[in-house]
Amino acid sequence: MTIGVIMNRLTVGILFGILSCITLFVTSRHFVNQEVTPKWFGLIIGVGMAGIISGIFNHNLYFPLKSVWIPILLCCSLIVLRDCLVSDFNYQLMTQTVCLLLLFFLLQQMTAIFPVKYFLGITVILTAVLACYGVWDYPGLYLSTKHVRLTGGFDNPAGFTAALVCVLPCTFYFFRNTPRTVKYIAVLIAVLLFSVIVLSRARAAIIAGFAVILCYLLCDNYSGIKWKNWMKILLACIIAASMTGLYFLKKDSADGRIPIWQSTWDMIRDKPLTGHGYGTFNAKYMLYQAEYFETHPDSKYADLSDNVLHPFNEYLLVWAEYGILGAGCIALLCFLLICHYFRAPSYLKFIALLSMLSLAILSCFSYPFKYPFTWVIAFLNIALICPPGKVSSRRIINATRTGLVLSATALLLVGVPLMKAEMRWNTVAKQSLAGRTREVLPEYDKLYKYLGRNGLFLYNHAAELHEVKEYAKSLSVFEQCVRYYNDMDVQMLLAYNYKESGRYDEAEKHLKLAAGMCPGRFMPL
Repeated sequence: MTIGVIMNRLTVGILFGILSCITLFVTSRHFVNQEVTPKWFGLIIGVGMAGIISGIFNHNLYFPLKSVWIPILLCCSLIVLRDCLVSDFNYQLMTQTVCLLLLFFLLQQMTAIFPVKYFLGITVILTAVLACYGVWDYPGLYLSTKHVRLTGGFDNPAGFTAALVCVLPCTFYFFRNTPRTVKYIAVLIAVLLFSVIVLSRARAAIIAGFAVILCYLLCDNYSGIKWKNWMKILLACIIAASMTGLYFLKKDSADGRIPIWQSTWDMIRDKPLTGHGYGTFNAKYMLYQAEYFETHPDSKYADLSDNVLHPFNEYLLVWAEYGILGAGCIALLCFLLICHYFRAPSYLKFIALLSMLSLAILSCFSYPFKYPFTWVIAFLNIALICPPGKVSSRRIINATRTGLVLSATALLLVGVPLMKAEMRWNTVAKQSLAGRTREVLPEYDKLYKYLGRNGLFLYNHAAELHEVKEYAKSLSVFEQCVRYYNDMDVQMLLAYNYKESGRYDEAEKHLKLAAGMCPGRFMPL
């Protein structure tokens, strides 16, 4: 092995480790959402830098298989084109889309250069550290309270457990054909990851964890365990009973998702083919929820209702926002992955498929793809199931390298100013809370170029205008806000603006709508 190959592999390993660390551990108080937003911008900058480095120094090219690359490219193009046709340029959407496409392409290159066992080893070790950090930082472990949650540096247990459960199958890779010490360490890490998942009480992650463990144990060819039929049935029944018991762990929360799915289905039925567009769930869903409770006034779910920002089902979200075309792209990609696995099955592909299965189950009950690390693991799995082919044409290699450098540079040129705008918004919001509201209002206008389609930013701006009694301007901002973000709190503040402006009929209308959105909440009533 030449020095050049060693350095190339070392660079790839370092870049992958950095991307994984960023998306798992980075938090910052310089952002309004200090747990999620820094991870996304860290990924954007990391992918941009990795793209430039790869384009300049990597003289070989491994191109993704057309059967997998085309659905992903088609899905991303559909998202961007549909958004551009109905609205103006969206910096955040474009930045995330380009980032994810480059991430997928780079991971294809990395897996062709760097030994796969080191990729899996890096992710397993980092998630073990994350699990330990989550437990160490978990007050519920040593305080008698039910109101704290195990989040591990994420904003929600959903993100924390999604990272653990999608890497859990990676530990299985080291159960075979490895030194005894490595095997024991892998078993201990697997036990640690699943134990922390159970401790988190995140039901979707527990179900996904049970499912991948069951699939691994029952696959005689890979687990090496010879099961009799009655033993398989007994094991499946025990795990099924355990998963059923999870329903009663948080029965009210589970029941509360039924009206959410029903209202989301109503949303889908209105535009089943084209969908409502990128980000429109946050703008339109609560209107459907209000309509649902209006037509079901005696619903037992009324007291469980709350503001909803996600349908707790990634498939319903895709269908609601992008229609049958978006859902079809996802279904096609899943079908192709299964076909590629059975075309040339192997232990490595089986592990990657188990990881994808965990994400597929999580997506039925949670929102794992809100977090960037989930995308890293999903694309890594796709690269392992569908390994890329080497390109021999020097012309294609040079053209692709140039395009890679230009795309990565464009990503940084747009992503860095967007990150600065997010950080500036956080600073301005804190200054406003310190009593300098009127003084910082002009800063909000300057941030519109990058944040003018961020519903939370618009709500924050409208609330600040309301605070200084500029009700007409606040209503004007709310006209933009409800296009991207609309919930009970938005309707309440709209009602207060109309009330203070002497427009009592409009105030009453918005108060009734707020009460319809969340019938069990005291304030609108």
